Amino acid sequence: MTKSFSIYLDFIRFSAAFVVLLWHSRPLYDFNLTISNYGHEAVIVFFILSGFVIAYVTDTKEKTLKDYAISRAARIYSVAIPAIIITALVDFSGYTLINSNAYSEGYQAWDYAGIRIISSLLFTNELWILSTQLFSNVPYWSLNYEVWYYIAFAILTFVKGYKRWLFFGAVCLFVGPKIFLLMPVWWLGVYIYQSEYWRNISIASAIALFLFSIYGVYLYSAYNIDGWGSHYLMTVVGPEWHREFAFSRYFITDYYLGAVIAAHFIAVRKISLYFAHIFNTIEKPVRILAGSTFTLYLLHQPLLWFFYALFYTENPSLEIFILIVSLTFATAFLIALVTEQKKHLWKKWITRLYNFCEQRIVHRRLFRRILR
Repeated sequence: MTKSFSIYLDFIRFSAAFVVLLWHSRPLYDFNLTISNYGHEAVIVFFILSGFVIAYVTDTKEKTLKDYAISRAARIYSVAIPAIIITALVDFSGYTLINSNAYSEGYQAWDYAGIRIISSLLFTNELWILSTQLFSNVPYWSLNYEVWYYIAFAILTFVKGYKRWLFFGAVCLFVGPKIFLLMPVWWLGVYIYQSEYWRNISIASAIALFLFSIYGVYLYSAYNIDGWGSHYLMTVVGPEWHREFAFSRYFITDYYLGAVIAAHFIAVRKISLYFAHIFNTIEKPVRILAGSTFTLYLLHQPLLWFFYALFYTENPSLEIFILIVSLTFATAFLIALVTEQKKHLWKKWITRLYNFCEQRIVHRRLFRRILR
């Protein structure tokens, strides 16, 4: 991956997280900003980015299952564990101690707290027909998809022979249809990284793909394609089953959007080579913003409602809205200093735990052989 394209992907990563923040802040103030309507679409961008990055790191850095497992666990848990704890604390403080009126019914998912926490730690919130919300933290759902994509990818990459297909099938059967339906979108990111054909396209083809992707996004927006796909699914399976699809109910049009985004990334990967000087100019601010994106994504929802409770009014003014969003943004970036930006410490701890478990297993096997 070239430096210029890496900078571009970081820019897209931060932009997608910010769009999701705007999407979830809409109940606070009707600012009628078109981009704020595309929160789900921003998550689809994340999925393709994730697949691309995972394919890249396994190709260049994480070449063994051990390295891959430790790095992925450090990346995920360095933010997921703090997110679970902080969500619980700010929800309790905001609702119980400050102002319960700030929390609408959809964000009062606090019953069976222990089950919600354990399920979130194990990323089993979205298995089959389950849809377990982490208190007020709606965005946490996507992590319950992505972690299983990491596992499925590891099986197909590091397990050899027929066993990998058995294990892969077992994982797909375990997670159920919702997670499985969006797996092709994530795998598009893997494909566009690994494909030699798309990596070596001409600049003319890249420009054509770029224009196609822009037109594809226009069609998606102008003709409400996502709404069409969801409505069609409802007519096929009925309203009750449509609800059970939860965040996967747009999967039909997510495939279309995924193809458009993939085409865009393929194009920019080539085109960015000719604009390296521009990307180098914006590298520092982009890297700083991208370095806190994961925390911003996973914590913005509970932080939004906490600050809304703090400055509660039935009809917030634009000034109050900007204050709440700014505080959410700033707080997430401060938290990121001790979460994802300390990922190396988590990696060190997880490596020690992995080595300890590995040694115990080896010692047990050796002991059994001696007894025999």
